[in-house]
This record gives sequence, structure tokens and C-alpha cells, in this order.
Amino acid sequence: MTLGRLAAQRDLLALVLDTLVPAGEAFPESGALALDHVLAMAAASSEIESLLSRALEAIESAVRAGNIRAFSELGAAQREDLLRRVERSLPEPFEALVRHTYDGFYSHPATITRLGLEPGPVQPRGHRIEPAAPPDLARVVARGPIYRRA
Repeated sequence: MTLGRLAAQRDLLALVLDTLVPAGEAFPESGALALDHVLAMAAASSEIESLLSRALEAIESAVRAGNIRAFSELGAAQREDLLRRVERSLPEPFEALVRHTYDGFYSHPATITRLGLEPGPVQPRGHRIEPAAPPDLARVVARGPIYRRA
């Protein structure tokens, strides 16, 4: 499955994302918010694209193994059960799918606003950062340069 295939599986991917983070308490479903982020992450990294592709392929295989025509035909509880089985069988690809779904959902301006936060960086809006002692770099300095001079 290539990135083109991931984009072609947009509807399935959105439904999977909606299942991972369902709508609730005035929050929109994650598929609407995280989909573009997940696809962008896949486009930026062949490793991420491979993990996400493997997760979607496993979901499609689990659907076929259950003699179901499409993931969309399942109810919410059945979709969650199927995703749990895929998670147990392919933990690394599934973890990547979940991580990028959450990253896309919780970094989206609509979610940030719904949480009552202001979009943007913490600084320079006056948030206090506790001072910390600088680390002791004496060993690093004593080691001297570890590069060859040009």
C-alpha cells in the first residue's frame, strides 16, 4: 500500500480515526480533524507511511476474515473489537496509527479551542517558567572537540 493508496483509502482511514477518538461532549470526531495530519505524516516519512499502511492492511484483512464487506458496515462496538484484535496482532503499526491520530486531533485548533486553550506557543504570553540550574558541562568541555577541523 503506497501513500496514493492511503489517500485512496481516505474514507476507511477517517472511519478508523473516528473509532479511535469518537465524537463526544461537543468534540467533533477525530477523522474530520486528524485525517489531514495523519496523511501529511505519511507523506513526510516512508517509515510512518509503511507503519500506517500495515495497520490499514491488517484492518482490511480482519474485515475480510470476518466475512464482512466493509468496515463501515460494523457498529461502533464491533469496530472497536476489530481494532483491538488488530492492535494485539500488530502492536507497532497500530501504535503509530494511534499516536498520529492523537497528535492530529489534539493539535488541531478546533480541539484546542474546545479545551479552552489558546492556540499557539506557550511563550511569549507571559507564562512563568521555573528557573532551573544549568547542567554541569565540565566533562563535555574537558573532552575537547570531537570533530576534525576543516
